Amino acid sequence: MGMMKEFFGDNSLTDDKYIALNMLGAGKASAAAYLAATLESATPELRHLYSGFCTAITQSHEAMTALSIERGWYSAYGEPQNTLKEVVHDSMKIIEPHA
Repeated sequence: MGMMKEFFGDNSLTDDKYIALNMLGAGKASAAAYLAATLESATPELRHLYSGFCTAITQSHEAMTALSIERGWYSAYGEPQNTLKEVVHDSMKIIEPHA
């Protein structure tokens, strides 16, 4: 059992899967922000700097996506119905203890 599970308990959404999925979302937002900054930059030096950051974030996002697919945390090609069932199940883990 991981340190996060020991601290928060079995009914929390703080295990490796949810940390990885949150990292994917944050990486996506960061890459979009750096891309926008790259396109809006007035000087070549800033464009180069922001472009490098965007590339690095894109590469880390790619690695995290591969890890998430490999571990079964993210089903890139899964059926939408199964994804929806999983989201409902995870939501119920949060809602039921507080109902």
